Amino acid sequence: MPKPKRRRTRRPAGSPRTWTEAHVRRVFWRAGFGATAKEARTWSRRGKAATLDWLVADRPALYRGPAGTADGLALDPLNEFGHDKLWWLDRMVRTSHPLQEKMTLFWHDHFATRSQPTPLMLAQNETQRRLALGAFPSLLRAMAIDAALARFLSLTKSVKAAPNENFARELMELFTLGTGYTEVDVREASRALTGLRQARANGQTTGIVYDPTKHDDGVKTIFGATGSWGGEDVLRFCVQHPAHGPFLTAKLWDFFVGTPLNPVVRDKLVGTYVSSGLQLRPLVRAILARPELYANLTRPDMVKWPAVFIAGQLRTMGASVEVPDWVPLMASMGQTLFSPPSVAGWEWGPLWLSSNAMRARFKAASVLTGDGGPASVASSDVRPRMRPDQHMALALAAVGQPEITNPTHRALRRLIASYGSSPRSRERAQELQRSLRHLLISGPDNQLC
Repeated sequence: MPKPKRRRTRRPAGSPRTWTEAHVRRVFWRAGFGATAKEARTWSRRGKAATLDWLVADRPALYRGPAGTADGLALDPLNEFGHDKLWWLDRMVRTSHPLQEKMTLFWHDHFATRSQPTPLMLAQNETQRRLALGAFPSLLRAMAIDAALARFLSLTKSVKAAPNENFARELMELFTLGTGYTEVDVREASRALTGLRQARANGQTTGIVYDPTKHDDGVKTIFGATGSWGGEDVLRFCVQHPAHGPFLTAKLWDFFVGTPLNPVVRDKLVGTYVSSGLQLRPLVRAILARPELYANLTRPDMVKWPAVFIAGQLRTMGASVEVPDWVPLMASMGQTLFSPPSVAGWEWGPLWLSSNAMRARFKAASVLTGDGGPASVASSDVRPRMRPDQHMALALAAVGQPEITNPTHRALRRLIASYGSSPRSRERAQELQRSLRHLLISGPDNQLC
């Protein structure tokens, strides 16, 4: 009697066979600040679903390892120049919830604010972190009464007698819709948003309060709806507008994926967002699950933001924020945290790789590999007559096991060969190892993710 045929079951997507360390590194860079070698091994074994569940989980962030310092001193973001930026960079490096921190960076760009007192900027940063993956309407409301943003967009100067249109315009154009509104909508919304003013103590702004005597309580028509609308109504109209879901979905897609968004995929993602009650967590998870994010794993094509480049390099190496150099270096790369160039935020992509920016990235590699740097080469690290594969493995391990393309691998092997098949002196071996580490950090592959 013939044996019954065994039914072959299809492995689910995300099984160890279809979810590799390369997949983990891709999503950890896009949704965070890179994966350590241990994280890549661990999550490749656990699979796609478990990895994404962990990334988007609603959990408090812990900060692991030694806290950041500057020249041996504890960071003092409220009082020391540049320490606010180092403080945030330190959070990117040490967080146990990288997606939350990456979304905080996204919201800082989305609700771009600058030139405001440091305490207000830090308070805004904490609000964006706390609400980073929650309900978008809650985040939008928090930003509408955020002291830093309200001052930046003159909302605190908007009164019944002289409504200021700045906030209403950016609310529609940059924060919620992109298109689908008229000048009348902006003008009427600005009337509805009047009445907020700064609360002050000891000559400093401490928050925002509502003054009904400054509010225009007359009848307004916004998006075709007529009534005595106030600020809360304006926010509600914006998130209920049919342009909102596609607008925010497309911007998040561009942040995480970067390739053109297929209309069919867009509609599915918008459906996820709308059916969840405008919750960000399920939308972001759905984007991170899309196959488009994992295309061309061997040829990454998204430019790392300057903050992501520095924080990710430190994080994947297991290093800490210890020097103030990162502040001017990031500025030279084109990004100063807490100071986006305009209300539209930063221009993402190739502009991060201008000649000046690449010079700064090269200098960053020099800081990391120089004497005392976390990727410096001690004499005990090398020995004479190390084989080429040993040199390559040692350099990769020292800088966090970055992914490199075949052309880069061949170029580095040629560099090793130029030193002879095995450098005979310890000094020459150190020199070669330092060059390899510097090139792995500053080379073209490591600028992309």
